[in-house]
Amino acid sequence: MRSCFVPRVSALLGGAAALIALCGSAAAQGMPPAATPAKEGFFPFVIPWDDAASGAEGSVTDVSYLNAKPAGLNGRIIVRNGHFVETKTGTRVRFLGTNFSFAANFPRHEDATKIAAHLAKLGINIVRIHHHDADYGLLWDKSQPNHQQIAPTSRDRLDFLIAELKKNGIYVNLNLHVSRKFTAADGFPASVEQIALAYDKRVDNYDRRMIELQKQFARDYLTHINPYTKQSYVADPCVAMVEINNENSLVDQAAENLSAGLSDLPEPFQGDLAALWNQWLRKKYRTDTALRDAWRAGVTPPGPSLVNGASRWILERQGSSVAALTSAPATGAEVSATGPEAAPPVAATVRAVDGTDWHIQAQLTGLDLKEGANYTLRFRAKADTVRRLKINAGLDQADWRRVGMEADASLGTDWQTYQYTFAASQVVPGHSRIAFVLGDQIGTISLRDVSLRPGVDAALAAPAGSLTDATVRMPQTGTALVRRDWLHFLSDTERAYADEMRGYLKATLGVASPIIHSQISWGGAAGLYREAEMDFADNHAYWNHPNFPGRSWDPKNWTIANRPMVGDLATGGRGTLLGLAEYRVAGKPYTISEYNQPAPSDFQCEMVPEIAAFAAAQDWDALFLFDYGGYGAGAPSDRIQGFFGIGSNPAKAAFLPAAALLFREARIAPLTAAKTLDLTAAALRDGVPLAKLWLRAAPETPVERLGIRHSVRLAATGRLAKGPAAHSGAAAASPVRVTNEAGGRFTVATGSVGASAGFLGGGSEVRLGSARIQVASFGNNFCALTLTPLDADTRSPSLLLTLVGKVENANMGWNGRRTSVGNQWGTGPSLAEFVPATVTVPAPPGSLVWALDATGRRSRAIPVTFAGGLLTFRTDAAARTVWYEIARAK
Repeated sequence: MRSCFVPRVSALLGGAAALIALCGSAAAQGMPPAATPAKEGFFPFVIPWDDAASGAEGSVTDVSYLNAKPAGLNGRIIVRNGHFVETKTGTRVRFLGTNFSFAANFPRHEDATKIAAHLAKLGINIVRIHHHDADYGLLWDKSQPNHQQIAPTSRDRLDFLIAELKKNGIYVNLNLHVSRKFTAADGFPASVEQIALAYDKRVDNYDRRMIELQKQFARDYLTHINPYTKQSYVADPCVAMVEINNENSLVDQAAENLSAGLSDLPEPFQGDLAALWNQWLRKKYRTDTALRDAWRAGVTPPGPSLVNGASRWILERQGSSVAALTSAPATGAEVSATGPEAAPPVAATVRAVDGTDWHIQAQLTGLDLKEGANYTLRFRAKADTVRRLKINAGLDQADWRRVGMEADASLGTDWQTYQYTFAASQVVPGHSRIAFVLGDQIGTISLRDVSLRPGVDAALAAPAGSLTDATVRMPQTGTALVRRDWLHFLSDTERAYADEMRGYLKATLGVASPIIHSQISWGGAAGLYREAEMDFADNHAYWNHPNFPGRSWDPKNWTIANRPMVGDLATGGRGTLLGLAEYRVAGKPYTISEYNQPAPSDFQCEMVPEIAAFAAAQDWDALFLFDYGGYGAGAPSDRIQGFFGIGSNPAKAAFLPAAALLFREARIAPLTAAKTLDLTAAALRDGVPLAKLWLRAAPETPVERLGIRHSVRLAATGRLAKGPAAHSGAAAASPVRVTNEAGGRFTVATGSVGASAGFLGGGSEVRLGSARIQVASFGNNFCALTLTPLDADTRSPSLLLTLVGKVENANMGWNGRRTSVGNQWGTGPSLAEFVPATVTVPAPPGSLVWALDATGRRSRAIPVTFAGGLLTFRTDAAARTVWYEIARAK
């Protein structure tokens, strides 16, 4: 569950130049020119970015009536009984939102007015203000050398945008630190530039200067009076949420790899963290003797090596890298202890690299490491020149994660001995490996005497350095007890920062809006410990996020897996939905502030129906799709803009009105049976994967099925830490159904209301209560649909059917494997695949069916038949639409 930062939107607005340009006024409007040839089986479908009108007869795709206007009309948003409610009415509020990133936060006034009304029409009632603090000449005053003063023009445009959103009943989620980069002009040494690429993440959890600058920005941002609303953001009830620091955790990745890059920090940042580490150890152990005895306790001497003379080396090569691995038997003075207790000696010669170091690896695979056990890796190595060598212990199968060890060795031209201790973590029986990462430079590396033994010499378990003079080194690797202390230290450090920032916002600035620090899954189970004092829990997830095998975010060299999530769910996988479900916290609202199934996937139409219906069944509180993309003049609003932008992608935007009805209006009944995993604070900080904690607590229910059959939540009272997960509620039939039929089908339904996605074509039938949709064979038979009444009564006079198959741009340049279009994203208009279906719903004679155009207006009457109180019609290729209105006679 990872999102990435700046580069992910480089494709949204057409490259770096567009990222630094403020969005202008209207671009594409309505349908594209008729002269544009459509792909066979597809039709142009472009939802105008500035459309807010419904016409004289109204439109079933206009759900702006769901928004109470202005946002905050009924008081500010607070937390009560585990959900968001309005203070004046006590009414529960669910949010359907999107992210505005970079230039989208600073539109011209005329564009702000149009986009706010358009969002309300689609059913959006919250926008997350995100990446506004990026270093692209947007927020920061360019006349100043530092990143502390907000540019007056940018402040004005953001203020006006928020005022227009508020006017249309749309709340905001204000982020405080996303992609701000601190510079030497901000009072830091020049080495701060070395951590700027990661936006100073993690370091900003403990560096005092960075923390004070975060407080300064929060004060300047939140206490400023918006001239258009006449209120500060501290006081304005349209501010529904405040997020302190996007995707930020000291603990994150440390459970897999203790140093997690922290040992590579430049000075003084590494030294400052080491000083805090020594302070933490001194507070816990007080003396060197106590520390040494604690770290040696329970350590057993090394046993027989898991690798030996019969072990087989594997050379992994990817991309354009070139390398060879040869046997290198010892001769003369090089004769060593190589034998049955060590792997055969080898020499790796790297002739070409492609910029990605892990594209060349020498590996020993198939190792059976035991969870929590200590191991000692020992080897001798040399190179033909001085260089670094990365070594790690990881899985030899997807997801290829680290299992407790990653280290760097400094090699010379003479043989040297290296040894590392580590505790195995997150292992899969029989599927661990030791990997030597070679693809950072050309040359030859020789390895011999490679052994991996369970157990640790007592001398190696002792701390390196002294508490007395504060020289205990931060661990790159270490035993289970070292690992425990290190993870607890990182957890305590980030928790102290999170609590300090929350206290400043609440007590000093007077922020009354619900607050979080960061996403709860960042840091694994430790995220629950860090966020303990926060008002709600938040998470992010992406299915089939693009992969960049060479340079990070290379616009030409990337791939997507291009496979449907429903297929993963149907075969016992977890997709994104079930992983998200594991992190909901009992007694707190649960929000997903970033979610996407990136374009140009052939299966992206499943995204919105699945997440909206599943979230409704799980009774979550907010969904934000990432991100909206560009709008206004200069933005290519007539086409899919890149991986993430949803606003001009009909596979996603077309489902928003239905998502608002399904999720915001709770048209899907929540699951009544619940499972709660209750953990101690110590368990949260120990780095045990949350999925394993669930498996221990609920062994009778496979983890991948928990979210299908039960409402899932976490607690941290410790009452059930050693027992099974608590079960509550009647085991009523779940509205969520996942089957492996025809390659996978996902359906969530309550009565004749619901959603379905998967391989629905081929003539079989989707049943949503008394409604039936039979999809004929077409293309790859994959599509998604929603059927939603406009009010809570399933006998509502109007129903909206949304039916979408593949969506792509004209002239999109797919590769042969259909896993990438490189930089050939094509041109407008966006094209939607026609899905042939026969639809039957309860309706009296005299009822009508209309095809709707891309603004939701009625464009074409569809022939209907009646029999036995049922209306039947067929979707019409000539109508060129994904929207149908069923207008039932009274």
